[in-house]
Amino acid sequence: MSLRRFPIPLGLLLGATMAASNCGVPSPVGVDGRAPDVLVSTSSPSKPGRGDATGAGGDSLLSCRPLPYDSATRTLGPAGGVLKVGHNWLLVPKGALREWVRITAVAPSDTVALIRLQPEGLRFQKPAFLVATYDHCRVRKGLTPRIAHVTDALDVIEYLPSVDASLGHLGLQKVHKWNRRVVGELQHFSNYAVAW
Repeated sequence: MSLRRFPIPLGLLLGATMAASNCGVPSPVGVDGRAPDVLVSTSSPSKPGRGDATGAGGDSLLSCRPLPYDSATRTLGPAGGVLKVGHNWLLVPKGALREWVRITAVAPSDTVALIRLQPEGLRFQKPAFLVATYDHCRVRKGLTPRIAHVTDALDVIEYLPSVDASLGHLGLQKVHKWNRRVVGELQHFSNYAVAW
C-alpha cells in the first residue's frame, strides 16, 4: 500500500494527533477551556495579586448564576449622580469629578458578579461608591463578600475598602431591592467583581 493514496486521511490523523498532544497548552487567543466554576473558585497565593493582605491566602471570586447582560452609559459631572447597571449601582458624589465625563458600566452575563467601568483609569477627586449585589451567587457560610479589583483574566489585584453605610445614606434607598449587597469605595475605574 502506498502513502500517496492516502494523503488526506494521513493528514487528518497527524492533525488530530497534534491537537490531542496540545490539550493542556493555553490557546494563543487566550481562551481557557476549563469549566467556569473551576476558573472562579481557583486560588493560588503564589500568583502575583492573589492571596489576601493577611497572608492567609485562599481568596476567590464568588461563583454565580449568570444574569442577563446589561450596560449603561451616562454623562456625569461635578454635581455627581447615579448610574445603574444590571442589579448594581455606581454612586458618584458631588465634587468627585472636575469635568463632565461619559461613563459606561457593563455587567456581563457571566458566572462571576463582574462590573466593568469605563473610561479605564478614570480617577476621582474623592471616593465614589460601587454597590454590587450577589443574591444570585453562592456564598460559603461565615464568609463576608467584598469587592475585588480584578484583571481581565479575573485575577485579584486588590480589595476595595468596604463601606459600612446604609443605602439610604448613599442616596439609593428607593432603587435597591436586592437583599445581599456589598459597597466598595472606588478611587478609579477598572474591572470589579464580588469576592470573599
